[in-house]
Amino acid sequence: MKVALLKKAIATALTDERLRNGVLSFLVGVVICLLLPLLLLVSMVNTEANYNREVARIVFQQEEIPTDFPEEYVAYIEEMQEQFLILDEVIEEWIEGNTEENTDGLDDLQIKSYFYVLYFGNEDLDFEESFYQEFVEIFVENETDLEIQNELETLLDMEFTEDLANDQKELYLFVKYGYAATSNFNGIPSEAFDDETFAALMSEATKYIGMAYVWGGSSPVTGFDCSGFICWSYTQSGVYQLSRTTAQGIYNQCTSVAKEDLQPGDLVFFTDTYTSTSDVTHIGIYVGDNQMLHCGDPIGYESLSNSYWKQHFYAYGRLADMD
Repeated sequence: MKVALLKKAIATALTDERLRNGVLSFLVGVVICLLLPLLLLVSMVNTEANYNREVARIVFQQEEIPTDFPEEYVAYIEEMQEQFLILDEVIEEWIEGNTEENTDGLDDLQIKSYFYVLYFGNEDLDFEESFYQEFVEIFVENETDLEIQNELETLLDMEFTEDLANDQKELYLFVKYGYAATSNFNGIPSEAFDDETFAALMSEATKYIGMAYVWGGSSPVTGFDCSGFICWSYTQSGVYQLSRTTAQGIYNQCTSVAKEDLQPGDLVFFTDTYTSTSDVTHIGIYVGDNQMLHCGDPIGYESLSNSYWKQHFYAYGRLADMD
């Protein structure tokens, strides 16, 4: 009986416009109070991530520090830039003293990315001049990451964890290829960026993520359609000179690729996505992990497992002289 009366009272109250508006205002206020801390937390996390990337970029490129950076970032950047200058001197001295050896394989970005992830949080680092020399020698005498990490464990008397290894890999890819190469881009396997051709292609193509679809568009000025985006990305990245054409025109320049042989940077073609006399009506760049980057609306990543794309799938292809 009491429950029935309560339901009736609530129903009656909500028919009163003033009371209904008051209740709705109260509920909106409650929702805002609950969501605001969460929104602030998300904002802080995103800002932190952006700062971390920007900090790494400034450190590696020895750029001036923006005046609006927090003090803790300024101190971090200044200290890291100083350490990198010392590493540069040691690397240069080693190269000058070993002219008879092949020094092309000595990757200063690899050395610095390892140093960057190890430097802070490790109070046992000994910054005598001999330390920097020993640190660089590890990269001279060892080729694989596993060998390097094992030697670093001995030098620093520490465990080189999987988290550190992942941090180093992602940092190295970021400073070498830019934002396109980080795992934040929709889970593209980082190993794909070991191929410099794919890395160059993605560095160009990902600049336009979020741009709206424009029929017939072929540049950032006009906007892109699906084939315009592909032609621009391949050509501007220097990966392949692809004159402006249609999705069918691009397909006609490709060799067929079986699914088991598919590689990041290959192309995926679709049919009947709109009424056309051509067999091929849409195109995307295969990026690994059963995903493509394409000019939908807007430009972005999409899973090839999506029922729409499975229904309209036509073929995989590779531009003829990119094998």
